Amino acid sequence: MTATPPAPPRPKHSTASRAAIGVLLTAIGVLLTVVILTPIALSSQDLIAWAGAPTGLNLPRPWPWLVFIALDAAAGVCVLLTVYCAWRGEPAGIFGLLVWCFAFGSAFANWRHATTPGAAPDAWWFFPAMSLAGPVLLEAVLGRFRRWFQRDSGRRGRRLPTFGWRRWTPGLGAARDTYGAYRTALLLGIETVDEAIVAYHRLCPDGSLRVAAALRRRDATDHEPAGTLPPDAEGDSDKPPYVSVDLMRRIPVDPDAYRRWRDIWADLRGDESDLADIASRYNCSRRQIEFVRRAGQAGLLDSPIPTALRLTHDPGHTGRPDGAAPLRPAS
Repeated sequence: MTATPPAPPRPKHSTASRAAIGVLLTAIGVLLTVVILTPIALSSQDLIAWAGAPTGLNLPRPWPWLVFIALDAAAGVCVLLTVYCAWRGEPAGIFGLLVWCFAFGSAFANWRHATTPGAAPDAWWFFPAMSLAGPVLLEAVLGRFRRWFQRDSGRRGRRLPTFGWRRWTPGLGAARDTYGAYRTALLLGIETVDEAIVAYHRLCPDGSLRVAAALRRRDATDHEPAGTLPPDAEGDSDKPPYVSVDLMRRIPVDPDAYRRWRDIWADLRGDESDLADIASRYNCSRRQIEFVRRAGQAGLLDSPIPTALRLTHDPGHTGRPDGAAPLRPAS
């Protein structure tokens, strides 16, 4: 199988650059906190007044303060857990959904208070918009940080190469070839444009867009079952058959067990084709009979000496009873 080209090493930042990045991220965190807390502070008096008003909850003092503290504390817990999940590179899940529930609830309450008689003219859009601006900005910032963390830790696919609009423009570039290279980069995790184009041309030299089918054909060629030849070697008897490592491990080394495999193969080579009957006769599973047949078809049971012993005691042996060509284990 053709190995995927390794990703280019990431550039290392100097000490001054890391310090500047730390200051920048700290400023982003502070400003984001201000955006989230500002609508809470501005609407706190309205929420307390609503909890104590006869048209609201009609609670005596100091219970309206507890309503404000409880609602904002619940929202704060969801926001902090959303930040912690993003720090771990995980989706927020139910906590992200609850943040939006509190945001829409706060926006609706602010809108209702702003539409009461005597309210400021612009309060009906400012306070609801500020209640939603915090979660929107929080989701955008944390989503970006979560993707960065997942890419750095290998939990998300690599960033796809950017081919540019010129290469996609018909007449100026090659839209079909660009799409094939893009699909190849997507399926193989290639990061650079040049590597994606080269890999696509190797997979589909005829310009086909069936990249996934070409990948499957390539993998099937590299993992042919024992006793078969790849498509480009059919009819060429000079090339040895592929033998899986798993099959080589299953061939017994014990003389009695190996002799039993040879007896089973002798019956399989005869006129009998009922695998269930042979399995019952030798008190083994049908799956084991299949392994015996594959080993026999690959010529691994023709010698009275187990294959592993022959290869160990005679390193120059070709692995074939007739000494023709060496066996090639499939990777």
